[in-house]
Amino acid sequence: MFRPVITIAVFLLILVPSHSYSKVRGETTYLNIHSEILDEERELFIHLPNNYHQPTKPHYPVLYLLDGQRNFSHAVGTLDLLNQSNMAQEMIVVGIANTHRSRDFTPTYDENYSEWGISGGANNFLDFIEKELVPYINENYRANNYKIISGHSLGGLLSVYALQSRPHLFQAHFAFSPSLWWQEQVIFDDTETFFSDTSELNNYLYINMGSEGGDMLSAYQRYNELLNTHKRKGFSYNIDLDTSESHNTTALAGHSLAYQNLYKSLQPSNEVLSGGIPAIKQFYKSQSEMYGYDIKPSYRAINSVGYKALSEKDYSTAIAIFQSNVDSYPYKADAYDSLADGFEASGDLLKALEMRALAIKKSTAENVENGAYKTRHANLLKKIQNKKL
Repeated sequence: MFRPVITIAVFLLILVPSHSYSKVRGETTYLNIHSEILDEERELFIHLPNNYHQPTKPHYPVLYLLDGQRNFSHAVGTLDLLNQSNMAQEMIVVGIANTHRSRDFTPTYDENYSEWGISGGANNFLDFIEKELVPYINENYRANNYKIISGHSLGGLLSVYALQSRPHLFQAHFAFSPSLWWQEQVIFDDTETFFSDTSELNNYLYINMGSEGGDMLSAYQRYNELLNTHKRKGFSYNIDLDTSESHNTTALAGHSLAYQNLYKSLQPSNEVLSGGIPAIKQFYKSQSEMYGYDIKPSYRAINSVGYKALSEKDYSTAIAIFQSNVDSYPYKADAYDSLADGFEASGDLLKALEMRALAIKKSTAENVENGAYKTRHANLLKKIQNKKL
């Protein structure tokens, strides 16, 4: 009875290529689009998530990344690393190359900085994003309704300005070392009014600052104080001062924290998780209504409930929950590994062995580290052989 199962498990392993690929997973393309609003060609770097081409055809949030030439590689690589550990959302990343940086990222004209080039074109640039770029991405890629803007320095200023001037455009904003000092801190003209508004915002903001002083630091501290004294409904934020980073590295360090904190802000609380699957489904139903598109329960949330049932020795419930994640995420190696944990704990070792083999096979297709999956498979095989099943 056992030999055919062992044969199948070993055969599945033989079918799996032994090599992996040392690169950022997913697919990157480079293209130009013409902007009527800006009257110029704009170069884009577009990265699709690792699982974009799965038969399930999932839809993804889109990160609109400023200073694309400078930030694209590290922003995409960091995101991919976190995706492999279920610590961030998978996203489509759209890097926007610069043409006139000081023009596009500043909300007002300031003649004191004319040596940088022209300034004060932020509204025009945001028009380009809202009326041309977002429709183009939505038409050509499987984007959902959740959009993030990420900017550094003057780009961080634009990110904060977009939040205050067009809160509907993006649902999350990353601002690394934002130049809030611009033109005598003109950004603050509307900040207190904006955060005192009683309407629901449904938005997220991440801000950081490195070992920077002068006007850069004082403006950051002023914004931090306003964030701490105003609690607008539906708004969450994280703000970090890390003096171990310089102005040039805050985007590099900050993207990791911004991705993780944004993901946490969109996950159900421990209180919701304690309510089990019905509470989780209700949480995501409310999120779907909030953001205007269908959001299915996250892999991480469902898996945590499965392991809670497993710790309580409710094996049938745990297996059913893990199976639901396999059904929803059939390309994720970790889903099969978790299901194997459920079968092994319940005593169904042969079924667990089959799932262990599938976890290894899926991990190669997913191009994720699979040493732990192989070790668990080998240990389970020894366990079965010792039992002489």
